[in-house]
Amino acid sequence: MLRFLLNVLITAWLGFLAAAAIQAHRPANLSDVQGLDATEKPPASDILDRIEQAIWRRNAPLELGEAEVNHYLASSLTGTQQYPSSLLTKFDRVAVSFKPGLCRVWLCWTIAGRPMTAALDFTVTRDKRNFVVEPCGGSLGRLTVFRGALATLIPSMRSLCHALDEEIHAVFKMNQIRFESHKIMLDPRFDQK
Repeated sequence: MLRFLLNVLITAWLGFLAAAAIQAHRPANLSDVQGLDATEKPPASDILDRIEQAIWRRNAPLELGEAEVNHYLASSLTGTQQYPSSLLTKFDRVAVSFKPGLCRVWLCWTIAGRPMTAALDFTVTRDKRNFVVEPCGGSLGRLTVFRGALATLIPSMRSLCHALDEEIHAVFKMNQIRFESHKIMLDPRFDQK
């Protein structure tokens, strides 16, 4: 009887692992992400210039829509793969989606003709004079995972941060950063106390 229960437990565990592997290899549904509809790369918008002007003037918050940010990312980022993964893998795009208090960064690529996705969720909070960026979780394909399981995305995120270094530094010159539904609010004004 004990051996039978052990076999059932092992079979159930292997079934869960197989289901997780299948979900991780199915691309996520990105239909609610705005700004992904363009098939060709649109011309680069002036987001960096608008952020720098807002920092310099410091008189009003700057609102950037999700579609606008995704068009900017599509026009300004090009990804490459290193050998040997470049033989089968093609980088497609990076996209963001904003929810209240949360930003999700999507990485999209194609492996042997099959679309794949991964996402990292993070929050940005202000702690005195510093911003704290904290990963909250994410997904590999359609499989939602905790933040420790996203360690495989560290090299990709590191190269993404390097490519967007100028934009990231400009955003962190703001006084407040808020994620809202399908937009990000950047407030350069100093606190009035």
